[in-house]
Amino acid sequence: KCQPIIFQVSITNQSQWDEVLLTKGVLVIDVYQAWCGPCKAVVNLFRKLKNEFSEDDLLHFAVAEADSIVTLKPFRNQCEPVFLFCVNGKIISIVKGANAPLLNKKITELVEEERKVLAGEKERPELFYVFHNFFHPFPTEGVRYSVAIIKPDAVSEGRVEEIKKKITGAGFSIAAEEEKLLTEEQIRVFYARNTEQPDFDDFLQFMMSGPCHILVIAKKESAKAIPHWKDLSESSENEPDELDTQKQDRLETEELLSFCDVQDSIEDASRQLAFFFPNFGKQNTGQHVERTLALIRPLLLKERRDSIIQRIRDDGFKIAMQKEIVLSEEQARQFYKEHENEDYFPALLEQMTSGPTLALALTRVNAVERWRELLGPKIVDEAKKNNPTSLRAEYAVDSVPIDQLHGSSSPGDAQKELKFFFPQEHTLALIKPDAVKEHKGDIMQKVKDAGFAISKIKEASLTREMAMQFYKDHEGKPFYDSLVTCMTAGPSVVMVLTKENAVEEWRQLMGPTDPEEAKLTSPESIRAQFAQDILSNAVHGSST
Repeated sequence: KCQPIIFQVSITNQSQWDEVLLTKGVLVIDVYQAWCGPCKAVVNLFRKLKNEFSEDDLLHFAVAEADSIVTLKPFRNQCEPVFLFCVNGKIISIVKGANAPLLNKKITELVEEERKVLAGEKERPELFYVFHNFFHPFPTEGVRYSVAIIKPDAVSEGRVEEIKKKITGAGFSIAAEEEKLLTEEQIRVFYARNTEQPDFDDFLQFMMSGPCHILVIAKKESAKAIPHWKDLSESSENEPDELDTQKQDRLETEELLSFCDVQDSIEDASRQLAFFFPNFGKQNTGQHVERTLALIRPLLLKERRDSIIQRIRDDGFKIAMQKEIVLSEEQARQFYKEHENEDYFPALLEQMTSGPTLALALTRVNAVERWRELLGPKIVDEAKKNNPTSLRAEYAVDSVPIDQLHGSSSPGDAQKELKFFFPQEHTLALIKPDAVKEHKGDIMQKVKDAGFAISKIKEASLTREMAMQFYKDHEGKPFYDSLVTCMTAGPSVVMVLTKENAVEEWRQLMGPTDPEEAKLTSPESIRAQFAQDILSNAVHGSST
């Protein structure tokens, strides 16, 4: 079924994929897109390694077309080479990009390890399936983990705690959890086995209609491969008069858990654990890195902005995101809704709408607790008397009774408040033709390193009519014709990027429009590093 291309097996459908994955030893798979074909840059390296390790026939190579293999659906529409490493049928690692030294090192290490295993010099390590950039073994010996998603309708109906209670009541523990809007890529990864179903597009839209609640669930090792919902509704041998109650409980459980999905294989569980919780299972040091919201209110921001920001940094906080915003009365009322019956509420409302407020997402170990310790008591006079070195005492504004700084009260409040000021956004990003030719891989890496999720991606050549329409706002300006010509010189990479505060953060990552200005003011930006001139300036992003 599989025809060799020199020394690489060609895989073009799912049945061939399943067959090739049975290969014993180390298998290196070049996953490619139909429009560009396999990576030619590494062929000579792979041929050299194949010859070097030819004696024991442990090393094998294949090329696989992502567009025609269901298992590889998460890798479709990628703009860089992807190499999967498979040992005895399990995909255990991944390298993105044609990084010859890294590929050489990885392949050599795997072959040498396999030789030692076969020679009886060491035991075979337990291997797990991985997609994306993480290899993640289950972190606690004797315990199995899986990822569960509570769907948007259950979250919006307030049934998360009810479902969690049912899960923990059945002997499972919840090792980690997070509430977030899922991107299309994340949903396709989790439901990779369902993507060929005819109604999957409708289901995709439903899963993106609101936030989901993602859980890492755990249970002690048993005959079962991973924690499974069947465990929650299986009955034990009880007395006959308990059967009706038991049956009713089972029906309620099944109805409740219809709001929640979990996959049922070790491979899927390991892949999803790494995808949704990449830091899960790292050595526990007793310290927890958190995010919290800090607000610098208008009067203090105007008078002592630089000083308070320096104090924040001096205490070891990192400013992950920041936004200067003038709150409307409606927004201020919504944010401080819990305080609306307090005597000080009118003064608070007046102050919060009097000018720009600086919202900061702060990160560090135990950020919520530490930021509140730094702030001190909420009442300014009490702060001055009992904790004169606190920020609220030090940065009090004369004749203003309301403190000038805000901090989240708890991790739960921090999550809600951060969503208020930094909602998850989508923005359009475009790598222009000149940069696609020379710097596509480097720019894509900077996008990922900045924490953006690429929700949609395609490579397309703009027609002159499309470019004219896209830049219609610039029509009549002296540079308009030259801009259109630049944009039609070849294919562009068009992406939808998703992240909290995505619009502003993408504009910061791009840098100023003029690359000469970017080199002076934002030397790490994309335009500073990869742009040619003010027209061929590498990338485009939405303004607002």
